[in-house]
Amino acid sequence: MPVIINFKVCDNAEACNGIKVCPVGAFQWNAEKMVLEIDEKKCINCGKCATSTESCEVGAIRFAKDEKELEKIKKEIEEDKRTIKDLMVDRYGAQPINMPFYCKEDELEKVISTKRTVLIEVFNEDSEECLIKSIPVKEIFDNLDDDNLAYRKLEVETEEFMKKYDIQELPSILIFKSGKMIGKIEGYYSNDEKEELFAKIKEIIKN
Repeated sequence: MPVIINFKVCDNAEACNGIKVCPVGAFQWNAEKMVLEIDEKKCINCGKCATSTESCEVGAIRFAKDEKELEKIKKEIEEDKRTIKDLMVDRYGAQPINMPFYCKEDELEKVISTKRTVLIEVFNEDSEECLIKSIPVKEIFDNLDDDNLAYRKLEVETEEFMKKYDIQELPSILIFKSGKMIGKIEGYYSNDEKEELFAKIKEIIKN
């Protein structure tokens, strides 16, 4: 059965993880055409390019075990209304996309020294989750409906920072108001759990 790429959400990156996990080199990047390709003659139908935890972060690579599943996947891709643009937005727990959202440990004091409510998402490389399953930051803004709100992503680099804010689990959201931390939410929340996350943030902000 074939490997299928959903090019609606695939950015055709040369550094695609599907290439990295393919044990026989069947998953390739065509430098001339600048697209990802699968060599069906080399493919051994192991499905690692689609199912490995180290493969595509946005789920653009699919693998069909039989004809029935192949037709199901084709239909899902055909009906998929998403585009690459839909994925390339900042999301809670996922890798930063827009650098203006990003700040470093030594910049935190400056970022929170405002009367605004500031949400600082603390993460590291090991805590990054899938873009598809993660909550868009814009939805957090829309749900809270607070024009006086700011959001930043901070990649933690030192144990001292973790100890200072007593962070036990990443990713976490540290919530500051007028320069003081007023609450903290630890752990990842997927898109299916967003209402729970929104409620927790609202509860902290209103106090």
